[in-house]
Amino acid sequence: MVPTKRLTGLLWLIAVVALAAGFIPSWRPALLVLDAIALVAALLDVGLALGRRVEAERQAAAIFSVGRANPVVITLRNRSGRRLSGVASDDPLDDCDTKDLPARFVLPARGEVTFRYEVHPTRRGPRDFRAVVVRYKSVLGLIARQERIELPAHVDIFPDVHAARALELLRRQGRQDARLGSLRVRGGDTEFERLRPYQRGDEARHIDWRAFARRDDPTVRQYQAESNQNVVFALDVGRGMRGTSKGLTSVDHALNAALLAADVALRGGDKAGMIAFDDAPRTFLRPLGGRAGGRKLTRASYALEAGFAATDYHAAMSFLQTQVRARSLFIIFTNLLDPRSAKELAAAVRSLLPRHLPLCVLMRDRDVEDLATTPADTAHDLYVRAAAAEALAWRDGLIRTLRNAGVLVLDVFPDDVTPELVKSYLEIKTRRLL
Repeated sequence: MVPTKRLTGLLWLIAVVALAAGFIPSWRPALLVLDAIALVAALLDVGLALGRRVEAERQAAAIFSVGRANPVVITLRNRSGRRLSGVASDDPLDDCDTKDLPARFVLPARGEVTFRYEVHPTRRGPRDFRAVVVRYKSVLGLIARQERIELPAHVDIFPDVHAARALELLRRQGRQDARLGSLRVRGGDTEFERLRPYQRGDEARHIDWRAFARRDDPTVRQYQAESNQNVVFALDVGRGMRGTSKGLTSVDHALNAALLAADVALRGGDKAGMIAFDDAPRTFLRPLGGRAGGRKLTRASYALEAGFAATDYHAAMSFLQTQVRARSLFIIFTNLLDPRSAKELAAAVRSLLPRHLPLCVLMRDRDVEDLATTPADTAHDLYVRAAAAEALAWRDGLIRTLRNAGVLVLDVFPDDVTPELVKSYLEIKTRRLL
């Protein structure tokens, strides 16, 4: 039972009358009557509030996506014969933010009401729902009855599994995503797929002149990309990936991008694998194709978290070369903290050439770039700005070194990794670099 504002106001009134009765003896009988009325009313309200009147039911998916709004629906049922009004809430999940809670409700007699709220997970892993708590006023409104309804349920929080589903829906509708561009991989000029009408921008060498003569309409040959190639996602889970951007860690941004790019690759007929590493290889999944490969990738990435170990790029790349013999596209997600790690990354990635095609995905730091461009007002600000500019300079030098060595580099902010990686993969397939 919880006192309401109405009961608090009544107690304040009694306190004022009691204070006045100390100076005016004739008010003392009125004070006793007021005390008796308040006591009887409060006891009566408590008696009328006894017993459970509300039932609850929760509807939620078994799998949530990190960084996404995951809906949860709560249904409340009134078992009593009177109207109930109050607020309801759900016990929060660990490492999750909620929206639209607590929710106000009005329950008609013997009726039910449904409300919806959203869960925004910030970390992956297993989570458990506990109880729904409702609070409603009693008959006289002097106290509020609070009921805790236990609704235990388990939910697993994975990387963003909904992005691939949305992409597949667009693909089936023949549409494209404005951020990702064309959702279909076009090939080079070896594997013929079909004839289609000429479109502005098509290469003249792809025109089928015989079909042009028969139809009297410009017709081009369309080729499909080569399939059954390996794409391996190498995920750094060292201390450099512990940073956050827009509520998600660098590891989560990398995993979201990897899973969406893997979905595009698998649906195009390629195979996808993964390795997670810090000072040593931690998790390895050989390249697999089809839906089974996508499911195994998702399960393998479920519990990955960045630790505090320093990253050993040489050990990870050497392990990959021993495990994956066929030419593959190695997509390496990492974040650089100092010049020493930059040199180690450059040496390790260059060792993959020419057998494999490496693509380095480097996470840019908005805070450092802001420090390098923020106007300096004091001497301390000048030192900070100079240090930030120096950090950006050696980073740019590393990128130039990698590109000059033939390594593909994607240097983007964490929240832009997903669309830019998919675009890069599609471009690699179109240009037949793999």
